Amino acid sequence: MKITVPEGTRDHLPRAAEQRARMMARLSSLYAAWGYQAVEVPVLEHYRPQHPRAAQAFKLTDAGGELLALRSDFTPALARLVHAAWPSVADPEAEARPVRLQYAGPVWHATMPELARTREFTQVGVELVGARHPRADAELIHLARESVRAVGLRPRVEIGSPGLVKALMDEAGVAAPARPALADAIDRKDPHDVERMSRDLGLAGAAADALRAVPDLYGGPDLMREAERLAVGPASSAALAHLAGVLAEFEDDTELLLDLGMARRLAYYTGVTFRAYTVDFGKPLLGGGRYDGALLPYAAGFALGLERLTDALGEPAGGDALRVLATDDAAARLLRAAGIEVLRAVAEEPAAARTEARALGAAWLLTPAGLEAVSDDVDAAERARLRGLLEGDDA
Repeated sequence: MKITVPEGTRDHLPRAAEQRARMMARLSSLYAAWGYQAVEVPVLEHYRPQHPRAAQAFKLTDAGGELLALRSDFTPALARLVHAAWPSVADPEAEARPVRLQYAGPVWHATMPELARTREFTQVGVELVGARHPRADAELIHLARESVRAVGLRPRVEIGSPGLVKALMDEAGVAAPARPALADAIDRKDPHDVERMSRDLGLAGAAADALRAVPDLYGGPDLMREAERLAVGPASSAALAHLAGVLAEFEDDTELLLDLGMARRLAYYTGVTFRAYTVDFGKPLLGGGRYDGALLPYAAGFALGLERLTDALGEPAGGDALRVLATDDAAARLLRAAGIEVLRAVAEEPAAARTEARALGAAWLLTPAGLEAVSDDVDAAERARLRGLLEGDDA
């Protein structure tokens, strides 16, 4: 009987697993260098119908009959952790104090999620809690850009402002029930639907004109001059002033693009949002933004899917051939201490060990008699280095 993995899950063979581990280590080091502390939260959670991804939750029941769920998103779990571990940061009346957190681990979706088209994927990300300032938003955009660069890709970051769209809707008098559909049309950049909905809602005036123009506001940071002409009230002016403050934090803005029609999840995101891409790969590698009040008084962050990164990078290149096979344990320890991969031979007899080395593709065989080349194509400098390490001279 052929045993397969469940639909929407996958195995990771050695090269792919090594690539994933290497990316996670680089990202964790990057975030730590910016002061983001690693935390861990449980995989099992209490099932809550009000959870943002409740519809996608894998539900299960424990022995006591309690309904549980596998973790489907890190952000609500981190918000719970902040409430428990840093209650003053979760108190809107307390003095603001930023807390920087990073996380990594698997999440599960019962339906195919938008991010990775799979049901089990690894999410890596950061949260900056307790601060609301253009510098805080810019910090996350800096990190988003550096995250793409850290895994060997060229970044391009698209920045939007659902806060601006929401402010224009307030100023245009858009009723709450009509906002989700109008926001969706703006996010899809469908001028016909935006115009039709605006007409059906009886929207008129400068704010309504600005809503119709927002889907076309896509381009470089110099687009701000055009956007500022659309601000017709204090709320939209404040949203654009905040965005201008974010952009001012970048010495080099050549990798930044503005998409002021980015209106996804308008009820959740409250300020600046962003998505990071790379050249010649059409799907976003990460996404995030500010969500003040949704789970915490002041909070922003982003998450990336490790599977999306590996898709963008392509199949990992083949590594070097296995370097050394050893029957001499003491000598093998010397080479491992120097960072060289050394396999322990199963065979003990020299002839059998040579056969094993060839089968494994090893370049060298290390026995009590010394180091010998297994293949004819060996590097003299490498031989000298290995012998130097074995003789205690690694200069």
